[in-house]
Amino acid sequence: MRISLRVKLTLVSLLLLFIPLTGIRFSELIKQDLVASREETMLFSARAVASALSGRTGLFANEIFHSLNPSKDLYLYQLSNPMRINGKVDDWLPHLAEAQEFGQDQLLRETKPYHYESLHYKHLTGVRGKYLYAIFLVTDDLIVYRSPSSLRLDQSDHLQIGIEDREGTLHQYLVTAFEPGWVNGFLMSDDLTKTIPVAPEPRIQGMWSETADGYILEIRLPMAMVGQKLGFAIADVNDKKHRTVDALIGTATIEDGKRLGWLISPSNAIENILESLDKPHSRVLIVDSNRRVRASFGELSEKEEPYSNSSLIETMSTLIYRFLSPFYTFFTQPFTTDFKDDPPQPTTLDINGIEEALYGTSTVTSYSIQEGMVEVMAAITPLREKDSIIGAVVVEQTTNSILALQNRVIEESLTLTILAFIFGGAGIIFFASRLSWRIRRLGNQAASAMSESGQIQSTIEVTAAKDEIGDLSRTLTSMLNQLKTQTEYREKMADNLEHEMRTPLAGISASLKNMMQEMEDLPESITAYLGWALEDVTRLESLLTAVRDATNLQEALGKDFMEDFELDTAMEMWLNHSWEQAFPETGFMYHKPPHSVMLHGDPARIRQMLDKIVENAVSFHEPGSAIELSLKKVNGRIEIQIANQGPTIPEELRKQIFSSMVSYRQQKEQQPHLGLGLYIVRTIIEHHQGTVSVHCSEENRRTIFILTL
Repeated sequence: MRISLRVKLTLVSLLLLFIPLTGIRFSELIKQDLVASREETMLFSARAVASALSGRTGLFANEIFHSLNPSKDLYLYQLSNPMRINGKVDDWLPHLAEAQEFGQDQLLRETKPYHYESLHYKHLTGVRGKYLYAIFLVTDDLIVYRSPSSLRLDQSDHLQIGIEDREGTLHQYLVTAFEPGWVNGFLMSDDLTKTIPVAPEPRIQGMWSETADGYILEIRLPMAMVGQKLGFAIADVNDKKHRTVDALIGTATIEDGKRLGWLISPSNAIENILESLDKPHSRVLIVDSNRRVRASFGELSEKEEPYSNSSLIETMSTLIYRFLSPFYTFFTQPFTTDFKDDPPQPTTLDINGIEEALYGTSTVTSYSIQEGMVEVMAAITPLREKDSIIGAVVVEQTTNSILALQNRVIEESLTLTILAFIFGGAGIIFFASRLSWRIRRLGNQAASAMSESGQIQSTIEVTAAKDEIGDLSRTLTSMLNQLKTQTEYREKMADNLEHEMRTPLAGISASLKNMMQEMEDLPESITAYLGWALEDVTRLESLLTAVRDATNLQEALGKDFMEDFELDTAMEMWLNHSWEQAFPETGFMYHKPPHSVMLHGDPARIRQMLDKIVENAVSFHEPGSAIELSLKKVNGRIEIQIANQGPTIPEELRKQIFSSMVSYRQQKEQQPHLGLGLYIVRTIIEHHQGTVSVHCSEENRRTIFILTL
């Protein structure tokens, strides 16, 4: 398969693909180094924060980090939406997903065997402004409302609230309803035997609304009523006749303040300390032993400084990026900087490494947010007070800046490759085209310098280029000039030999004849020697005559008279009266055309030309085989073919045999040959504006001379 020089150079240009491959590999190494460095930095920052907090005496006691109980403690969420007490969940979104489930594990009291389908609920407590809000999504197979004729509040489904105020006094409240709608709280007596409310509590307001599987109870009360402890419990009554409480599920029973859980809110004191530590480009979270976020400072979103570069590559990269950004996505890692960085809530921080930190091991982990478009690295270390672990410090950062740098390296590598392909490829293609054109031009000139008959008819244009192709053209030009000079010398040598040898031969011939006439009674052997000498002189004179005829042929052709004649009839006549008579032992086969073929030329020269071809065919044909002659018209031109069966002409000599004094005869013949016959053929046919060529078949041992006129 032939591969052009242009294609080869184009394939070589594919080595430019190593640029993006190197860039991608280099970007991976950069990312690995940056991630490793960041992990060490973040872990150091987490330990520094833990050390700073551990050195504050009494801080964790004041911020309630001790004696925590996940089943009793209530965490206050910072509610982001305006709150309306309407018994609907819309205002609680998106925090409602953090609502805690209450069921079998939080069962405080039962009078009958507990069934999950009978009572369970979800609960969430939050704060907005000066009010504390709570919502209960209760699943209850049977709702029993308060009897209008009874003053007791504990004989229907109800909510029990236990509050320890800021002075440490315990207050007990109940919320129940006659029917779905607006409800208020009631202050209950400290004496548990008294089930009649002491007084209404209008500050505790709420809405009771039914659902398909139970009811929703939403309440609000001022934060001024609440101290550090708070407890809720839902009572379930399933018998409208006897109205006894079958199950009580909640954080704690309200009659004993010591059993109430802590009401835990974000620690402003710890957040102030975190702010003073100044950890830029990161978010610091403080987690208690319940794995709840208690304080935070900073944000995940990074304010990345715009990358500016006025270099040509960067300018062109910006332009190319607009068109090839879909292509870049196949090689770069996507991420987003447009994500909502919500303020941390006291949610359970469920990431790998928290559990290990609570057992005393520092770790570095990562997780994804924003549907995997943002990766967050987290360094987690234990938070200690003296010898006990009371929580963990989490330092978080996104990998956006690392990915941005990695993507920038890849994009610039791809851009550089594209630019290299555009300009370098264009240069290579131009160079290859130019080089290919010069080589093809040199090849065409070399091919056209020699005709099909082997004659040098033109030369190669000399170029001044100072490179290998220029050297090659000058070398070929010198070779052709030398070859042309030798050919011309060889063609003229025959004329010079004829001129120089004819006079001595004439003298030798005359002397031999005089010797035979003047000397009498010569011995028979001497007479034979003289006869042989005269025969050799005669042969030499015949050769010189042939040389003279070939040398003067070009001049003689200019004096010939051209006429129109029937070539098909002439060839038939020459065959019958000349060639068959001259070579009686050789068979001939003539394929005469069906129609007359007219030729404008000199009949005598055409016959001389065909005589030489026929004589050559007879000389090389195998005995018993016929010489085939055919005449036809092909594409408006006359074509004569003369073929013989016998030894073929080597391919390297097929163009040279039409030159002067070139012969390919492997055995001596009686008739001398100087290699002028086919030279005469070429000269005559070129004078008639025609061409001659020879074709050989090694398999059939067949040689065909084709003359086109």
